[in-house]
Amino acid sequence: MNNFFPKIAGNNALKELLSSHILNKTLSHAYIIEGPANSGKRTLSREISKALCCENPKPSLPCGNCRSCKRIEDGYNTDVFVLTRGERSSISVEDIRAMTSTLGYYPDDGDVKVYIIEEAEKMTPQAQNALLLSLEEPPSYVVFLLLTEDSTSLLETVRSRAQSLKTEVFEASFVADWLRSHPLCKKTDEGTILSCAAMSRGTLGNALELVRAKGSKDSLIAAGAREFVCLLCKESKSEALIFAANTKYTRVEFEHFFDCAVYTLRDMLAIKSGAKNPDADPELAEISHRLKIRKLLNVYNALNSAKDDITQNNASIYAVMTTLALEVV
Repeated sequence: MNNFFPKIAGNNALKELLSSHILNKTLSHAYIIEGPANSGKRTLSREISKALCCENPKPSLPCGNCRSCKRIEDGYNTDVFVLTRGERSSISVEDIRAMTSTLGYYPDDGDVKVYIIEEAEKMTPQAQNALLLSLEEPPSYVVFLLLTEDSTSLLETVRSRAQSLKTEVFEASFVADWLRSHPLCKKTDEGTILSCAAMSRGTLGNALELVRAKGSKDSLIAAGAREFVCLLCKESKSEALIFAANTKYTRVEFEHFFDCAVYTLRDMLAIKSGAKNPDADPELAEISHRLKIRKLLNVYNALNSAKDDITQNNASIYAVMTTLALEVV
């Protein structure tokens, strides 16, 4: 029995399904891969591409060592096409037409061509409609992989033409074990690993980013404050509640946490007011442009009040965090 997708942590049900499709030659012509940011969608799409194009599928698939696998890893395999929106706000109908114009060309090296659309929810309705015919009747050698954080943002006609897969969100204990085994975390202390795992929202990518951001405890707290602000602004109530329950700081550290959160909102309000900042965080800028200023001000005022409750009124930190998650979102 082959060892399928050795680079993919967890996600056993997903890997078993895909390996069954590959072994039994029942691969769908299109898959929607759904999951939160940093949950491994890009990694999974790359490993699927390798598996479909691998030249030496034993004893593992993909092998990771053949010419095809290495070229896909390095981004040079001409049989794997990746469409991204880049700096634009959406994926346009022209982008999709340019991509689908190459469907008629046979694969250069193997038997399969893979078309990956990142942030597929960013396709305009016109772009999605332009993709429909290709999804419905693609050439036999073509496989589409549509990566998205929210498949409900896709047209029903698109969803009905692709099989849906969901990346796994992990328990904090699993994330911590994964961090301990990661080469970049060899010198990371146990406290940081546990903190990053708790704040990761169950995704390995988030956890690793938090570890990488750690130059000191202050930077870890600042990263957590930024994450909490994003959850409040995105109205992700359940995730904000989980974050509140899992965040463990001393009272002094929580004061710093709320300082960082308030500073983050100030930056977002400045962006919303039109201030130019070439170094602005892209995600914060995107959220700022999307939300009304009244919403940003509500979050800003709520964070200031929460900070006062903790620093001046000795309020319960857990109660303050939970109230923010429930009432602001």
